[in-house]
Amino acid sequence: MDYARLLSEIKMSSDDEVKMLARQYGIDLSISEIRALRPLVEEVSFHWIFTGVPEPFIQKVRKAIGNQKTEILFKKYLDTRK
Repeated sequence: MDYARLLSEIKMSSDDEVKMLARQYGIDLSISEIRALRPLVEEVSFHWIFTGVPEPFIQKVRKAIGNQKTEILFKKYLDTRK
């Protein structure tokens, strides 16, 4: 999964475009979930590649898209880091 591209698309694309892109990555996001994720994109740090994603951020994502989708998203993220 190309997370840099996904993050960029969330920031710059329409809700429908992001929904289609997320679906290509195997994550079905609603328009309201996409809108809830947009402000969180600004908090993402390049340093997390080395340090891991902090738990407070993960909790914000859980609040935005729910436990199940958060687990899927972060599992896919961890799988790409192997």
